[in-house]
Amino acid sequence: MTKLSQKLTRDGTATPPAAVTVTPDEYDTLPPDSRIELLDGVLRPMTPPTARHQIVMMKLLAALLRRCPPALAALHEQEIRLADDLRRNPDVLVVRAGAVNLDWFSFPPREVVLAVEIVSPGTQTADRKHKPVEYADAGIPFYWRVEPTPVFAVHTFHLAETDAYESTGVFGEGEFITVPGLDWAAIPVADLTP
Repeated sequence: MTKLSQKLTRDGTATPPAAVTVTPDEYDTLPPDSRIELLDGVLRPMTPPTARHQIVMMKLLAALLRRCPPALAALHEQEIRLADDLRRNPDVLVVRAGAVNLDWFSFPPREVVLAVEIVSPGTQTADRKHKPVEYADAGIPFYWRVEPTPVFAVHTFHLAETDAYESTGVFGEGEFITVPGLDWAAIPVADLTP
């Protein structure tokens, strides 16, 4: 019997598992392949990606890898250490190449140029509301949100002088993603759709 099934009540509803609070040092001892994030010192499991999500992520990563200038590197699901007790793992990110350690998985926000989240069932609120604020507060210059359904669209943002993200466009089928300051990242949206 699984822990979740043990938490089922007689009427069949489940009680949520208790939040697990850890120190930053305890979090750092967890295996690096764990699908968790640290939010205000609380472990939060990441939603398992759907096949649609994975296909979009792989296509976006491939497109960015082909276009990144030598001073930058595109990666996926690497950690951004926003604070000691706040760690996020964007679906795709572009970092300064000099910051890449082939044997490590975490980056300080100052090394991140672009963070991308692909919205999936279970991540809508975080991807649309929480993560953009956290990334902007950390000073990450660019944020993209990919909405695969119901109509495929890429929403792009840049960090404004107000220290908040400002929209630079919404790109759909038949269009190229074009963002001032990321001229090298002109990607046909059709190249990203599953």
